[in-house]
Amino acid sequence: MPSRAELRRKPRRQFHYNAGVLLDATSSPKACAISDISETGARLVLATECELPERFILLLTRSGQARRQCRLVWRDGLAAGVAFPTPSQE
Repeated sequence: MPSRAELRRKPRRQFHYNAGVLLDATSSPKACAISDISETGARLVLATECELPERFILLLTRSGQARRQCRLVWRDGLAAGVAFPTPSQE
């Protein structure tokens, strides 16, 4: 079976890190894991099923001080692919 061509602009590296997803300013963070990451995006695995808006914040620390804006690119069950928009894309 031939492998699929890599379409990403930046290569992703395997990464196993617990994080959180902040859906809006009033909700509590939803638990997730980052399974791979690049300069421009990541693959997230949510701990539980939840709706993801087109744009949300990925919390990289428990305190939430380290965070990234995310744009949802695709979703498959608990897995989601996100892009990290640059300021010109926001």
